[in-house]
Amino acid sequence: MPVESRAGASLAALRAHAGMSQQALADRAGAPLSTVVGVEQGAIEPPASLVARFAAAIAAQLREEGE
Repeated sequence: MPVESRAGASLAALRAHAGMSQQALADRAGAPLSTVVGVEQGAIEPPASLVARFAAAIAAQLREEGE
């Protein structure tokens, strides 16, 4: 499995675990919805800066749910 596919599958799983839609992740990360979809489908290899924004958005969602 290509790295892009594994990264996309991991992003989708983490996003779902946090109870976020693709649109919610895009909004919180400041990225277009098409980028989230593309990364999750393995069509886009995101730069590290975008991965960090996705991680921060998911972490923030999980913290809010824990409150």
